Amino acid sequence: MNESHESCSDLFDCSRPELDELVALARVSGAYGSRLTGAGWGGCTVSLVCEGRVGEFKKKLKEGYPKYRGLTEEELNEVVFATKPSSGAFGMFPCIANIPPRASDADRELAVLKL
Repeated sequence: MNESHESCSDLFDCSRPELDELVALARVSGAYGSRLTGAGWGGCTVSLVCEGRVGEFKKKLKEGYPKYRGLTEEELNEVVFATKPSSGAFGMFPCIANIPPRASDADRELAVLKL
């Protein structure tokens, strides 16, 4: 994650000083890794933090990032929040390789695979 952010910031120039500051602060506040997320040029980061240290991590971000210092707990929870990984997204796509060239639309709808 860290190297990916450095690449976005230094090689592709798609970060911003504010994002770089948040990423650096996240790293010294206990994140295993941190990087910008999305297409860049915006204001979102994602950080990998041990579940048991999320509260401490958020406190350090609030203390260390000037724009967060005056936020109430509720306001901070709107801009810094924890999520857990899940099984991820999946899609249903036609399994083209297993469909005869002249298959009907009904046959195509039945031939799907889960990613």
